[in-house]
Amino acid sequence: MAMCLAIGTSWLNPSAIADTGVWDNLNRSRDALLAQRSRLQEAANKLGQQIDYLNQQMDKVNAYLRDNDVAIRDVERALNQSR
Repeated sequence: MAMCLAIGTSWLNPSAIADTGVWDNLNRSRDALLAQRSRLQEAANKLGQQIDYLNQQMDKVNAYLRDNDVAIRDVERALNQSR
């Protein structure tokens, strides 16, 4: 209850935040969260680049598969016509 009262009072009285050190703790928490967010964003960007690269590779492999399927059909058609 006393903690709730202290927190409630600190919201009403900004000087109470500075006096109790809560302000410094909040600033450190914010800085740590911003740093964490930056690292997470960098990781997300790196993964996005890897996904783009893999999608390009997948598109190439799928194109080769399509070309291969066409070649197989052409050979099979030629085999059937020569019977």
